[in-house]
Amino acid sequence: MNISLKTVSAAAALTLGLISGLHAQDCPPPPPPDGCSGGFCQDPQAGFMKMLTEKLSLTQEQQTKIKAILSDEKQAMDALRDDTSIDRETGHEKMESILKNHREKIRALLTPEQQKIFAQIKPHDRHGPPPPPPDEN
Repeated sequence: MNISLKTVSAAAALTLGLISGLHAQDCPPPPPPDGCSGGFCQDPQAGFMKMLTEKLSLTQEQQTKIKAILSDEKQAMDALRDDTSIDRETGHEKMESILKNHREKIRALLTPEQQKIFAQIKPHDRHGPPPPPPDEN
């Protein structure tokens, strides 16, 4: 039986490819952090609340009050999104106003030290980091 080196190499490559493909199916990716996937949080409020709690070491009382503020903010944003009577620019201005108003309410609940840290948190931090660039492979 005369088997060439090319044939053996091709068979080995095919076998390794099949094995790694089967292994990839058996090993799902690790679960994303609470409420997050693909780099973004599915529940921005939960992700933002968790981040605030960790970065600011919020007390239980602060957490309860901030959750209420975030809930109110979500309702206001949902109502704004559903309002088809306003143009895009006006909607954007109202959205900025809602976010600023609720940010000030949160800030008022914080200690001076927490306020310094809170001032460094940017609006995009509310939704998690931006997604990674597409894989070139």
